[in-house]
Amino acid sequence: MRKENSYHYDKFSVPFSCNFTTSYKAGNVDFHMHNSHEIYLLMDGHIQYFVEDICYDMEPGSLILFSDREIHKAVNTAEAEFTRLVIHVNSSFVRPYCTPDTNLLNCFHREPGIGNLILLSNEEYTSLVSMAQTLCNAMKNRRSFGSDLTATTTLLQILIFVNSIWNKTSFSEASPKPHKAQAIMSYIDKNLTKPMTLDSISQDLSLDKYYISHLFKYETESSIFQYIVVKRVALAKELLLRGHTVAEACHLSGFHDYSNFIRTFRKTTGYTPGQFKHMN
Repeated sequence: MRKENSYHYDKFSVPFSCNFTTSYKAGNVDFHMHNSHEIYLLMDGHIQYFVEDICYDMEPGSLILFSDREIHKAVNTAEAEFTRLVIHVNSSFVRPYCTPDTNLLNCFHREPGIGNLILLSNEEYTSLVSMAQTLCNAMKNRRSFGSDLTATTTLLQILIFVNSIWNKTSFSEASPKPHKAQAIMSYIDKNLTKPMTLDSISQDLSLDKYYISHLFKYETESSIFQYIVVKRVALAKELLLRGHTVAEACHLSGFHDYSNFIRTFRKTTGYTPGQFKHMN
């Protein structure tokens, strides 16, 4: 059973979206990333959220932020429906509204996997949900007079609100949860540009290959090689943004097969590397 209230503009219109969703599973069942920043509020249920090699336990009122270069995935450990608010926003849309004193992208401009989780007070939770409902209603009724400005100004208010909370958060209060797959993830992150096989990973970690494969799948509900592929695409995105050519990004991110790189990048991001490079 899936209940969803989702309003999206396509890429040729306003580049943000707002969703209230209730379901047993997340929309993306594997590690993934977006071409936009993400604000994710758990409203009901209990889940674990992986971001990079970190895992967070989330309860209602937990707010987690993902930049457009962080890989992440939700794991529903309670085997019950969970409700969340998800807002996506493209940095190119927000950037013109930033000022020297108010950078609305600050909460996303940080080291991947650090400072993601915020624990909201009841008052903060109520305020955020109320603003998000206003945003969704404006997007739903976008043909009504003033709805476009209402949506934009409400989104900006949400970003001001989230950044204000993020700036005052003590992240020691929202510490990550230790997990057994972290050693495997850390090894992959450090050796991402090198050829890797299950045999080579298990040999370097001095662990049985069937054990690490089963452990990773059990903890994350994804495979080791799915994690490797998405991490390499994330690195390729970063390299392209730094000005590297498509061929250079292919080699430097650990993809040594150009055709496979193009195919995998497009499958993961929705764009070819060349398209992505020219968009940014």
